[in-house]
Amino acid sequence: MEFWYNFVKSGVGAYLALFVHPILIEGREKLPAGPKIVAANHNLATDTFVLPCIFPEKLHFLVQSELFTLPVVGKLLALADQIPVFKGRGQEALAAAREKLSQGKNIALFPEGHLNHGKGFERAHTGAARLALQSGAPLVPIGVYSPPKFARPIRAHLFGRQTLGGWQFGGPCFVHIGEPLHLPREAKIENSTDAVNDLTDELMYRIDRLVQGAARAFLLEAGD
Repeated sequence: MEFWYNFVKSGVGAYLALFVHPILIEGREKLPAGPKIVAANHNLATDTFVLPCIFPEKLHFLVQSELFTLPVVGKLLALADQIPVFKGRGQEALAAAREKLSQGKNIALFPEGHLNHGKGFERAHTGAARLALQSGAPLVPIGVYSPPKFARPIRAHLFGRQTLGGWQFGGPCFVHIGEPLHLPREAKIENSTDAVNDLTDELMYRIDRLVQGAARAFLLEAGD
């Protein structure tokens, strides 16, 4: 499994080396040791390339199950031990993620569930909050900002329908890592709808602030 994860990581790293430079990271010192849940915004398809290359530890992504049906990509995702999320079976994916966390591993996901194409956040799913409340693992918010002028839309016919995804070709990427949300011991037990929704709202608020900070960092650098 580690071989295939590193193989995929090398492949996406090569893409980043060619098309995304530099990747500027702020807040790396805030990352907690041990198992954690990494949650980020999702503007571009290439966001998924950035996170594995800034974490030395292996990340287990919760991935749309349809991607596992793609001829080469799907096989690599399975070999790299990523977690499929089947429509209507989210609890199965969360159970698999909890098991990984209990083994000391790290989970990564995009609470929006799909690309927002830079048009503002989509309504977040509650999986990240549920996973944090159920496992007690710290929840790490991350804001990723790629300047829109470097994004290129790519259309394809996949899964029996037309799809559209933005890919970054050229320019920098700014990644801001926020303070982890360490849940108090009693919060782990509390898994009510209100607790889940409140934690989801807090997580997305923090991610939004981080994205805004990353965008400001780009403007400051562009002005130099």
